[in-house]
Amino acid sequence: MSKRTSIQVFTWAMLAALAACSHPGGDAAQAPPLAAAMAAAAPDGAGHGMAGPAAGRIVQTHAKGLFFDRASIDRETQRRAQASKPSVDRLERVQVIDTAGFGEPLPALTIEVPAGWIARGGVDWRREVECIGNTHAFDWSAASPDGLYEVSLLPKLSWQVQSAPGGVVPLNPCPAAPMVSVRDYLEQLTRSARPDARVLGYRDRPDLVAQQAAAARQSGQASPTRLRHESGELLIGYRLQGQEMRESIVASVTFSELQGTIAAWSETGIALRAPDGLLDEALLERMRRSGRYEQAWAERMTAWSAQHVERVNQRQVASIQQWHARRMNEISLAGMAARHRIRMDTIADIGRINQQIVADTGATDARIHAATIDAIQEVQPWRDPASGRAVDLPIHYAHAWQLGDGRQFMTNDGSFDPERDLGVSGHRLEPAR
Repeated sequence: MSKRTSIQVFTWAMLAALAACSHPGGDAAQAPPLAAAMAAAAPDGAGHGMAGPAAGRIVQTHAKGLFFDRASIDRETQRRAQASKPSVDRLERVQVIDTAGFGEPLPALTIEVPAGWIARGGVDWRREVECIGNTHAFDWSAASPDGLYEVSLLPKLSWQVQSAPGGVVPLNPCPAAPMVSVRDYLEQLTRSARPDARVLGYRDRPDLVAQQAAAARQSGQASPTRLRHESGELLIGYRLQGQEMRESIVASVTFSELQGTIAAWSETGIALRAPDGLLDEALLERMRRSGRYEQAWAERMTAWSAQHVERVNQRQVASIQQWHARRMNEISLAGMAARHRIRMDTIADIGRINQQIVADTGATDARIHAATIDAIQEVQPWRDPASGRAVDLPIHYAHAWQLGDGRQFMTNDGSFDPERDLGVSGHRLEPAR
């Protein structure tokens, strides 16, 4: 056996020892002697290992590879998710701070979030961008302490509809993009921020359209353009380190048409994610409606925006040809999408959940605990062709199988056959990437 293989076997034996403690009883359960736990996880004398599932165990070693069963982690994650589910009746108002916009920290927006949630981020500035709508954006989120729930503010975006009959206006500094509806916009945002997500549903939000129209009328500014307001809500699903998540994204877009050209801009949207089955639409709506721009920040932003537009106009007049050539090089949907993302710290958050679940089994040896965490986090996605679902499994194995008893089996043996080697039915999993 090679040194690397020996280390892997030792690591997984330690993991099995810890996982053996994760039966009902949780922290109160006492860990069995280490030697006994390792013996229970090791292959039997014949080299076949234990084919039957061991209750509460995350991993079991075998002569040909490794059994892996996420069921105990998933059950504990679901239990914790139910326990930490936020209440719409226990919200607190927090500030979103702009630390870089005007030389001093300034509250830009306030919003209500569940009490005890941890907020991160603020206002992201890109002063070198000439399209005024894309010079700043909210890059902010607040998450539950366990990382299972998170609300995010969506950055605003301005663009020209490249398929409009009048084409793209060369002197308009905003980039060209193919989105012609709010649904197009939401799906493009999803592809950028959550590339592995599945679109599960969409609905129009006429209630928000009415609010957009009322705000436009209240501004009282006459406009030669024809305005079209759209609002929608997209429901997506994805897996993060083995956990099935749901996220609802709400956004509003205004389309302005003049002589065949169409400009578009989105408002600050909002997204809420939660474990599957625990997404609370009422909570999302309560937080969305609670958002308020701070007057002092809005006034300074309006003044700065007017100055920025004037600077861009002056540059155009001074050197129109050079400016136009530079803008054509800058216009790129890929570049626009790269910075127009939902804040995403979820992989680290879910990794922390898995770490805590395993740590709570009662491990006390720091070296064993560290090896356990590394093993839990070092995963790669596999796809089950029978169900179409994805599962995250430990790395270091070239082949993965879904067994008939619900567990997975990883091996580097290309000739492995679960019926022959384990006496259990199974089918191959496909690498998801």
